[in-house]
Amino acid sequence: MATLFDPRVDEHLISTEGERVIDEVRRHPLAFFIPTAIIVLGVAVMSASTVVALQFAWIPVVIGAAIVLFGTYRFLTVHMDRFVITNMRVFRIHGIFTQHKATMPMSRILDISVHKPLMGRVFRYGHFVFESAAQDQGLRDIRFVGRPNERDLTIQRVIQRSGLRSAFSPFDSDEYDDAQSATEDYAIATDETDSRSEVITDVDSDISAGESHQWKTMELETPRPSEASEEIVIHESTPDDPISEAAQAWDLRWPERTRMEAVTTLMDTQRRLTAELDELLRPLGLNYSRFEVLLMLFLDAQGAIPLVELFTRLQGTAPSASSSVTWLEDASMVKRVVYPEDNEMVFVAITSKGRTAADRASRSLADARFGFSALSERESRQLRVLLARYRENTIGI
Repeated sequence: MATLFDPRVDEHLISTEGERVIDEVRRHPLAFFIPTAIIVLGVAVMSASTVVALQFAWIPVVIGAAIVLFGTYRFLTVHMDRFVITNMRVFRIHGIFTQHKATMPMSRILDISVHKPLMGRVFRYGHFVFESAAQDQGLRDIRFVGRPNERDLTIQRVIQRSGLRSAFSPFDSDEYDDAQSATEDYAIATDETDSRSEVITDVDSDISAGESHQWKTMELETPRPSEASEEIVIHESTPDDPISEAAQAWDLRWPERTRMEAVTTLMDTQRRLTAELDELLRPLGLNYSRFEVLLMLFLDAQGAIPLVELFTRLQGTAPSASSSVTWLEDASMVKRVVYPEDNEMVFVAITSKGRTAADRASRSLADARFGFSALSERESRQLRVLLARYRENTIGI
C-alpha cells in the first residue's frame, strides 16, 4: 500500500544516459493546510453523532466520513505531486491512482518567473511559471515550491553547466571570419566583375568590429544588379512531376503556391539525400545521423562534449540523438565519461576507433561530393547562402 502512494521518481530517470536527480521538490507544507482542515471538519461532523438521537446518529457519521475521505484524497494529491530537476530536464509527476507526467528538456526552457505572495514571503514558498518553446500546461505552473529562489538558481546552474546558455562575448575574430565568408559568398552569387574583386581584396585585415558587422549586413541587404545573378537558373519541373502536379492543385484552392512547391521540393530532396548518404556510409556501419555525432566530437578541441549540449547541437529529436550515441557507444566509437570536477556532468568522448571511422566517412562523403554532384561549386555556394538566410531569420544564426 505504501508503494501506491509513492511517485517512485527513480523509475522515470533515463539511467542509461547518465541522468540523475539534482533536486526533488515536494509541495510546501502550507499546501497541506486546506486538505488537513477538510479532514478536521469531517472528524468534527462525525463527532456530532454523539449529541443527536441514536436513530439519527448514522447521518453525521456518513457525512463526516465522506468529508474525511475527500480531505484525504486532497491530502494525497498534494503528497503525490513532485517536481523533479535533473541534469537533463525538469519533469512533474502527479496523480494518485492515474499518474500523469509532464517533461521539459533544459534546452526548451526560455524563461522562469517566480511569484511569491505575501504569505509566500513569510513562509518561504513561491509559484514557478515556465515559459518554454512548447507551452506544456502540465509544467507551466508549479505551485507551492519551497525555497523558490534556491530552486530557481539550481535550474539556472544546470542550464549554464550544460552549455545551453553562454555568456555575452564581444565581436571577435570568429565574427570577422563569418562576415568575410558572407562577403565572399555574395561575390560568388553575383557576377564576379573586376571592380567587385578589388573591393573584396582591398579589405584591410584590421577592420574594426563595427565596420565588419555593418559590412556583413550590407552584403545581405544590398540589391543585386539583376535577378538573374541571384537565382540559380534551372529548368522548370517536368509536367509529370508529382510535386508540380500537387502545386497546381494547391493553386486552385489556396495561396502561396511558390513557397509550398519550394518547401515540398526541399523536404523531398532531404529525404532522398539522407537515403543516398546513409547508403554511402553503410559499409562503414554508419548512417548520417551517427556520422554527425562523430564529426562534432572529432572537430571538438577536447574530443568530448556534454551529453545535453550534444543533443542540443544536433537540433533533432532527443530519442534519435540518444539512439545514435547509444549505437556508437556499443560500437566502441564513443564513450561516456563523468568528470567529478564538473559536478559529475556526463560527457560523450570520441575514441581512437571513432576518429578512424569519422576520417574514413568524411573522405567517402567528400569523394561522393555529399550527393550534390549534380550541382556545381558555385551553385552549392548559392544554395548555402539562401538556406543560411532562412536560418538567420528563424533561429538567429
